[in-house]
Amino acid sequence: MNTMSIVLKVVVIVAGGFLLGDAVFSLAKRKMTESFCLMWGLISVFMIIGGSIIRPSQLSKFISPISFALILMIIFILVYIALFFSRAISDLMRKNNELAIQVSLLIHENEEMRKELDGLLETKNRNDGSGSKEGK
Repeated sequence: MNTMSIVLKVVVIVAGGFLLGDAVFSLAKRKMTESFCLMWGLISVFMIIGGSIIRPSQLSKFISPISFALILMIIFILVYIALFFSRAISDLMRKNNELAIQVSLLIHENEEMRKELDGLLETKNRNDGSGSKEGK
């Protein structure tokens, strides 16, 4: 097995470990929702298992070391972008849930205020109606 194959195996296993750790810490710090953390956790476990199983024996025949490094950098950038979007979407989902709760509380408060206002208007109309009859 050549050095590029060993580097690929190590990089995939280490990246999977970092993704698993990031998913666990993101869940603990509430940076991502449970569904996103589960998805990233499964991806990282598959990366760790895949890195342990793969045997790319003739990788250096098809890819030069510079191309290999560029491909790894591009993959890391894409994974980082996907993590960023996962965190952003999770944050927006949390904010959306909070806003929905606040809107429902405001609607409930508005309904109670309308009922109270209707009750006050009825009481005023009764008082105005009885007062005008007494005056006649």
